[in-house]
Amino acid sequence: MICELCGKNVTFTRKVTIEGVPLEVCAECAKFGIETKKQIPKEEAPKPVIAQRLEVRERRSRSRDVLEATEREELVDDFAVRIRDARSKKGMTQKDLAMKINERLTVLGKIETGDMRPDDKIIAKLERELGIKLKEKVVDTPVAKGMSSSTLTLADLIKMQKD
Repeated sequence: MICELCGKNVTFTRKVTIEGVPLEVCAECAKFGIETKKQIPKEEAPKPVIAQRLEVRERRSRSRDVLEATEREELVDDFAVRIRDARSKKGMTQKDLAMKINERLTVLGKIETGDMRPDDKIIAKLERELGIKLKEKVVDTPVAKGMSSSTLTLADLIKMQKD
């Protein structure tokens, strides 16, 4: 092995830090620096994207109670009419609105005709620019999930009696 400081050919070297630079040097040159300890590599924390994907996966795999009422936000059915009316009240053309929210004119046209459902980002932009609400809170109850009193199954009744 060769000393990185003096260039001597030696049988073994030491890892030292000389003026902030880690070097492998001979025993004679080691006195000019501070000997570095062997570093045990630390486990890296999971990447944020990986952690998010694992969370989503865990949420998806959890069992859900079909009789439990849940609350979520959903796009209103008449979103196209609301957008069109709000835009015309502000005296804007489709082109003006498309430029303000930084979306394509064709995309905005399809949304206003109801041919396309906007994603969450576009919904937020439209709500902010037009000053309207396009999402409403929906409470899922067993009836809302397709279970009316006439379509209850035997398993549903057993579950109700256990509670």
